Amino acid sequence: MYLSLNWVKDWLKLPKDASPKDLALALTMSTVEVEELIDQSAALENIIVGKVEEIAKHPNADKLQVCQVNIGLSTEQIVCGGTNLSKGILVALALPGAKVKWHGQGDYVQLDRTKIRGIESQGMIAAADEIGLETLFPSFESGEILILSGTKIKPGQSLAEALELNDQIIDIDNKSINHRPDLWGQYGLARELAAIYKLKLAPYKTPEIKSKNELKLKAVVEDKENCFRYQALAIKNISVAESPWWLKNRLAAVGIRPINNIVDVSNYLMYELGQPLHAFDAKEISGHKIIVKQAQKGDKFVSLDGQSRKLPAGALMIADKDKYVALAGIIGGQNSEISDQTKDIILESANFRAVNIRRTSSALGLRTESSSRFEKSLDPLLTQLAIKRAAELILSLCPEAYVASDLLDIDNNPFKAISIEVEEDLINRRCGQIIQTAEIKSILKRLEFDFRYQHKTFYIQVPSWRATKDLSIAEDIVEEIARIYGYNNIDPKLPLVSLEKPMVDIALYTERELVKWLALSQGYHQLMTYPFSDQSWIKKMELDLSDHVKVKNALSPEQTYLNLSLLPNLFKKAQENLRWFDNFKIFELERVFDKKNKGVFHSDASRKKFLPRQDKRLSGLELSQKNQEEVFLSVKGLLEALLEKLNIEYELAEQKLPYGRFAYQINTQELALGQFGILDENLLVKENKAKVNVAFWDLDFALLVKYLSWSKKHKALPKFPAVYRDMAVIVSSQTAWRDLEKEIKKINPLIRQLEPFDVFAGQGIEPGKKSVAFHLEFRSDERTLLAEDIDKIMAEILAILVKKFEAKLR
Repeated sequence: MYLSLNWVKDWLKLPKDASPKDLALALTMSTVEVEELIDQSAALENIIVGKVEEIAKHPNADKLQVCQVNIGLSTEQIVCGGTNLSKGILVALALPGAKVKWHGQGDYVQLDRTKIRGIESQGMIAAADEIGLETLFPSFESGEILILSGTKIKPGQSLAEALELNDQIIDIDNKSINHRPDLWGQYGLARELAAIYKLKLAPYKTPEIKSKNELKLKAVVEDKENCFRYQALAIKNISVAESPWWLKNRLAAVGIRPINNIVDVSNYLMYELGQPLHAFDAKEISGHKIIVKQAQKGDKFVSLDGQSRKLPAGALMIADKDKYVALAGIIGGQNSEISDQTKDIILESANFRAVNIRRTSSALGLRTESSSRFEKSLDPLLTQLAIKRAAELILSLCPEAYVASDLLDIDNNPFKAISIEVEEDLINRRCGQIIQTAEIKSILKRLEFDFRYQHKTFYIQVPSWRATKDLSIAEDIVEEIARIYGYNNIDPKLPLVSLEKPMVDIALYTERELVKWLALSQGYHQLMTYPFSDQSWIKKMELDLSDHVKVKNALSPEQTYLNLSLLPNLFKKAQENLRWFDNFKIFELERVFDKKNKGVFHSDASRKKFLPRQDKRLSGLELSQKNQEEVFLSVKGLLEALLEKLNIEYELAEQKLPYGRFAYQINTQELALGQFGILDENLLVKENKAKVNVAFWDLDFALLVKYLSWSKKHKALPKFPAVYRDMAVIVSSQTAWRDLEKEIKKINPLIRQLEPFDVFAGQGIEPGKKSVAFHLEFRSDERTLLAEDIDKIMAEILAILVKKFEAKLR
């Protein structure tokens, strides 16, 4: 769903200090999930208006001409082969750096200065299909240059400004508005912005319809359970033509291809109000009588796209006395579509039962913009607003047209007015803090809820556009108040409650403690994603898709494979959040599905079938502008602190991962506890192609729970002093510190601690060798150690290092 910021300005004045990015973030934090912010003018960057001043034949090519093009402050020489080129015309001039399609084919390429048959060309006079404007200028054939007209268009002006293609568009994830039928149109989203920013929203006004009453429209709704409202209107003497520029521009902004003025008006209203409309050619409707009824199983219907469809039983159909003319709420019929010869139309605005539309759409495998909206349970009161506004637009676009019938209205609206009582104390308890009464009242008014406040209770009347499936209980109202108040304005503190000590579930206790520790102490944000793996990241990480559990009845291609690792989804979410933040830490603690290992018994009498093993994993990412070493050490320090907190002893081993620049495996009790490392810098980049440093970590939560110990052991302070010595040895460059440490600790129990402080290779050190220097701490619990004791142990250490690693004392 696209939100056009230019469109919503019809009803509200956006804050001057709020950028499009701010508006998108505000919507994300309170209402919907924003996919991306689209600058409509970006595609036309470095494309300007030029005026052809002179034309000369190309000396080396019969079909090319050399033009002198005025671009305002200067004149540029352009080589052009356009068949409709003439002196004095205004054209779209693509300068070096612009992105164009050669002859409207293939991918976009960046334009450079070049010589064409020996003549210098400073750019390209573009055809509409070469700069992505073919749908807005259908009268120009492929290969014909785009000729501009209009008194406000001047040479040197950017093309985006000249054509008013400078909208900022917010791309909203449809999944985030499935529960909000009122947000499937621009006006509903404008209402939401008005509530968030405390703006005045202009009412949606429609004129009264004046009819000549020449034509008697009739309708019969046989299936009242699935048709909640049916309105229709006849308009005569229309003229089917190309839509005016403002209408095509609006439709293009929300991703709709303009077709003709009548179809465009119906699409315009669908995107403005969220209410689909349909126009029939009146001469194709027998007797001007419409029947709304169910199809019989096996009935055939040819839709607008020319496909012959076998209808499922129960499909809701629009028909006349002879035939089906539309698949209700989904698609019109080919036998009644608008053509260039159409003079009279019957305009339909209806409301259908969501379940029926969804069932029919799924059975036919046919999803349309119309069905996507009807599936959400639209407000039946929208139909009248939409049909009146559509009639107004059609009459303005066709000056000779007039309304030829009274407005037909069959109302079977099943939705009753919803009243909800909400105690003020409930609002404050659920939000976890006191929200002032005046603020609650302000929020309810901005959301256009009618209410009265009496005895610390709000008596709320839910508006019709929120009463079809959205709001029904007091907690729904609490959520509305909280999201508009701003979740960021609610102090994140745990409520004070009285609890009895429960039975200790170690896994649950550990989960809660680690989540709290990561979120509150380490600055991490917890994610909760769907249990389906992102397939693009599985491919990037070079994981085997066949190892993942495949869902047989997946609702969408993106929900086909269950998680085997949490990292693909974390990387995906990190990529999305890079639009808003440069530095952040995220983690997830959730189950994964391992089909190679058996889990619990399936519900099978033989007890031979098993579900996949579903252990939990704890995984996280840190993204930062710091260098790789700092990010790596930050994650390493986090894991050291976590394992120390759980009293788990561990060892590190180098590990090679296809997606890791370098990585280490964490082992405990000779079992793989997890892994961490730095992500390959080419796998995750920002939108501007800038690289970002990403450290990842992934732990087996079941093993953490198995080997942890929450008990704390305390030791008495030592009675005798420690002795400290340093040693530096030269060893092979391939020798790991952990191997040296392991051998030294085995020599004598008086060695209490050793720590490396310097590793050096270079001048004075043989090639293939390195110097390792380390501190040693010696202490006895029984006596004060003498220098002779330490010397003896130091000699033993050197002897072992010489024997095991061919070390030399430095």
